[in-house]
Amino acid sequence: MEELIKYGEKFFDELEIVVQRGRDVSVDVELNEISMASTRTNVVTIIRGIKDKRIGIAIIDTADKEEVKKAIESAAKMAKLNNPDEKWHSLPSPGKYREKPKVNEELKEVSPDRLVNFVLEGIKLAREKDEHITVAGGSAGASWVEVGIYNSQGINVTQEFGYSHLFFEFVGKKEGVVTPGIFEFDAKDNLNLDVEGVVEKGVQKVQWAYKVKEAKNEEVPIIFGPWATSGLLFYTLFPAFSGERLVKKTTPLADKVGESIASEVITMYDDTFHELSIAKAVFDGEGVPTRKTMLIEKGIFKGFVWDNYWAKIYGTESTGHGQRDWRGGGVSIGLNTVVIEEGKRSLEDIIGEIKHGYFVDGVQGAHSSNPDNGNFAVTANPAYLIEDGEIVGSSVFLIAGNIYELLKQATEVSKEQRALPAMYTVITPYIKFENVKIAGKK
Repeated sequence: MEELIKYGEKFFDELEIVVQRGRDVSVDVELNEISMASTRTNVVTIIRGIKDKRIGIAIIDTADKEEVKKAIESAAKMAKLNNPDEKWHSLPSPGKYREKPKVNEELKEVSPDRLVNFVLEGIKLAREKDEHITVAGGSAGASWVEVGIYNSQGINVTQEFGYSHLFFEFVGKKEGVVTPGIFEFDAKDNLNLDVEGVVEKGVQKVQWAYKVKEAKNEEVPIIFGPWATSGLLFYTLFPAFSGERLVKKTTPLADKVGESIASEVITMYDDTFHELSIAKAVFDGEGVPTRKTMLIEKGIFKGFVWDNYWAKIYGTESTGHGQRDWRGGGVSIGLNTVVIEEGKRSLEDIIGEIKHGYFVDGVQGAHSSNPDNGNFAVTANPAYLIEDGEIVGSSVFLIAGNIYELLKQATEVSKEQRALPAMYTVITPYIKFENVKIAGKK
């Protein structure tokens, strides 16, 4: 790559070359049967060059040296056509990187047959546990990624990692009741997927959902499960941590560093090296070292996350949160692995103390939330009614409010944590909130 960087310096003041090689194996299930199995490999090379603050980008599907040279020339032509970005400072320089974690080499060559066995076992177990259940959808997958980032400022870093997932959607039909889709999953940086645990949790939720309980307008304690927590925070809270939003004055957290924005039971940080993280990345999408970054500590907001571009505009340093756009080639601020610290008691114990309340497993409509102020309105579905410390049936209702007000109503987090792979990984416990206003939905 040094040769290619030198070649590119004939055309640019600064040059960056990013190469990603990937292999994805997946098996899809539909209505109790395998619908598709596939293996895909891909190579993407991104050229980003800067000349007189004009940025040119080229993307090709090969890492062949001669083709990369042509892409550099193409990016140079594009740069000439673009207006200069007067805010541009420079590409990032090398930093202090953490030691690369050990990776599971088995994920590099996993066969579709291995994943087929996971899916078939899951379907069989679900039918054995409840003949009224259909595995309506889902998938098992394994991915292997190799990334190299090189630039004219001296960055020359590579890493490889793999991860797998198992995901099922269960639907029950019994005595005229058809349950909503019940989702369960597992995701790891190895192939030790817990098929039995996924099915057991999913079947239990379906059996709760057979008994439909109508919700009413009231204030009640609510436990948010990991899926619901991740879905809501992804659209209401996480965008507010972006340094770009601070510069543009579109974050409600602009003047809140050091202030309380949540209950003391909430501690949240970003760290790709958490033991449950499925992608323990040493560097971000532009080669800047990742690190543990505290976001909220015992309810106190600690600060923003940055990529190289916006950090230099603001006069600070990147926190290793530059996310590469593999389609457009650019970089934007994004979280890596968000962790909400666990508590000391089990979910079972927390539920056992609730006289009347709900366990919310999923939310719908969170994408319509407003991250500029934290307002949201979602449908809790599936949700489960808790009476006298036991779940007695399922329900659907509306929750509308403000994420910062809701976070201050948190009173406990469970000792169990789950890792959810989405746009990035979220690792979260179950969170109990007090006095949440809900509106029954008929």
